[in-house]
Amino acid sequence: MLSRNTTWTSSRDAGMGMAFTGVTYYDGIGFLTHDKAGLKSAKRNWMVQTVCIQAGTDTELNVADYFKANNMKYTPVTFDRSDESAKALESGRCDTLASDQSQLYALRIKLSNPAEWIVLPEVISKEPLGPVVRRGDDEWFSIVRWTLFAMLNAEEMGR
Repeated sequence: MLSRNTTWTSSRDAGMGMAFTGVTYYDGIGFLTHDKAGLKSAKRNWMVQTVCIQAGTDTELNVADYFKANNMKYTPVTFDRSDESAKALESGRCDTLASDQSQLYALRIKLSNPAEWIVLPEVISKEPLGPVVRRGDDEWFSIVRWTLFAMLNAEEMGR
């Protein structure tokens, strides 16, 4: 079972031997930047910015689509790991960092002065997250799916 921040996409659902059991959380891609940059929005006052992005992720593709759709220029700076992106942002190598918002808040806490960093208000994607099992194991799929349903019901009941 895979239970982490892997987005449920049609390509993963159809072609990778995975079976998503349901959605536990909807995340979305956002931007983290230093408050001194003066950015209050990813759409207003945007000059050509360098954007730290984790390579090979949906974020990389969605950020490219977002900037193209809004006729905005940016320079991607890619890294293999999210902690490398955060270090590059803090050292000034990038102007902003793009990632799932939950990840941005987790990364911001680890920066030397978290209060100096802001997450911009735009959420540029919808990222459904939830447990994944190997396709073809129907019994395990049912166990994980019904456990998910039980957890969702318990949450609604305040338990």
